[in-house]
Amino acid sequence: MAGFFKLPKQKKFTYKPRFYNEREELRKERFEKIKQEVEAEKDGKQSSLNKGDLVNYIQMRRKAQKKSNLRVLLILTLLLLLFYYFFYK
Repeated sequence: MAGFFKLPKQKKFTYKPRFYNEREELRKERFEKIKQEVEAEKDGKQSSLNKGDLVNYIQMRRKAQKKSNLRVLLILTLLLLLFYYFFYK
């Protein structure tokens, strides 16, 4: 019975998953810039700081500060709730 019907063969896909790690990319960029600055200092040239570098650094610091503040607020809230629960109930 199987000889009467011609069944299509399975298709093979060459799927290669991609992974993007933003932190890794930023780390590599910083490493390359530092490497260029060190080489420039060896040659006696002054290294230049880009405005974009400063902006990226400030943005990263702000994000880290916000996360830190949120954590402290969350811990403080939980401690106050536990204190209230144990002493007033």
